[in-house]
Amino acid sequence: MTTLEERLTAVILAEPDVRTIYPTRPAFGEIGSRLGIAEIGASGESPKVAVVESEDGTAVSISIGVTGQRPATSVCRNVHKIIADELAPVAGPRPLSISIKVASVG
Repeated sequence: MTTLEERLTAVILAEPDVRTIYPTRPAFGEIGSRLGIAEIGASGESPKVAVVESEDGTAVSISIGVTGQRPATSVCRNVHKIIADELAPVAGPRPLSISIKVASVG
């Protein structure tokens, strides 16, 4: 059985103009790793797609690299739709927040 994060990773990578999904890291973990401080409870590799579910709704955050064949904004719109379509049955009427950062082009 796959997790929601794994499913989202697979459908996002199926978009032809997405080259990669970069691992997401909480800000504290990023600062700690730069200072050489080990994260407590870290399980190795950071997830590629961050999904946070709360009473307020579902929030998804990703950082992608795109091919540059199409404008990055078009790729982001398509990825946003892919994520929204994948989460529609899961999120139901609760609010959905999707954050997409383009970290590299080309």
